[in-house]
Amino acid sequence: MIPDAAAGFDVIGTKEQFEKRIKEVVGEDLDVTVKSISKWHINEICAETFSRGNVFGLGDAVHRHPPTNGLGSNTCIQDAYNLAWKVAYVLQGKAGPGLLESYSVERVPVGMGVIRRANDGYRSLKEISESVGFDKGAIEERQAVAKELEANTPEGRARRQRLQAAFEHTKHEYQGLGIEMNQVYKSSAVFTEGVSGDDGLAAVNDPLFDYAPSTYPGRRLPHVWLTKPVPDSLISTHDVAGKGRFTLFTGIGGDAWGKAAAALGTELGIDVRVVTIGYGQEFHDPYFDWARIRGVEEDGAILVRPDRFVAWRANSILEEDDWAARTLRKVLKSVLAK
Repeated sequence: MIPDAAAGFDVIGTKEQFEKRIKEVVGEDLDVTVKSISKWHINEICAETFSRGNVFGLGDAVHRHPPTNGLGSNTCIQDAYNLAWKVAYVLQGKAGPGLLESYSVERVPVGMGVIRRANDGYRSLKEISESVGFDKGAIEERQAVAKELEANTPEGRARRQRLQAAFEHTKHEYQGLGIEMNQVYKSSAVFTEGVSGDDGLAAVNDPLFDYAPSTYPGRRLPHVWLTKPVPDSLISTHDVAGKGRFTLFTGIGGDAWGKAAAALGTELGIDVRVVTIGYGQEFHDPYFDWARIRGVEEDGAILVRPDRFVAWRANSILEEDDWAARTLRKVLKSVLAK
């Protein structure tokens, strides 16, 4: 239902009018009772900070926008996913209170981007509405637009082209993965010192639409299908990570990382799962997707947080002896604010 543009914003129907309209839309004389009527206002607002002291805001309490793009529930869940492990680690003594400061730093930019994208998507629907004449008040005016859409005239062609362009622009709403998958966290809970490469977004033509998987610190762990050496079924990198613990991905030649993770897990009181990928390792890379995406050498390491975002990565083992242990200790203590 599209309201009459000339009606203004103060008009609100009666319960009887809404009950009648529901029956008309459904096409049956249903037993409908409207209990109450209220207005829903479209918002384009995001809080400047999501936390203050021991108070943490998430979901619609800190970012409000229309339902276009379907970003509402997803963003709320992402907020909780980011915050939950940090609160748990601090309460359990596994991390310092400073870890909680990273929540707002990481999620505010995401909230800002989401409310812009959702409202841009809503605004693009206006172009479709105008192209088909829904913005016209009188029935006769709408009928004239409908005839023009069918006409073999320059005006008709122009209107059809305008409508086509408007529909094609909606791909950002229905097919845009970038707005959700290309998030980059930049905070004290991400370690980039000495890390080579970049987040992979500079080369992306449309970061809001196209998803560019990357293991650069601050990016979401890419999904890659893995198998056991004796294949029985596929398992995602996401399924071997998370679950309240850190995960360290490495491969052939990365034994030192496994030893370091085991020792540091005991020293710091945290659980670090080591996942090895490659021939003769715990998991195989059946489609070579991990080899293409991992962004490090086989003996390199990718440290993933409990929320499945990359905390840090090392291209390879640079020195012998205890270099891997010293480096990983420095990274973990920084991320955990210890």
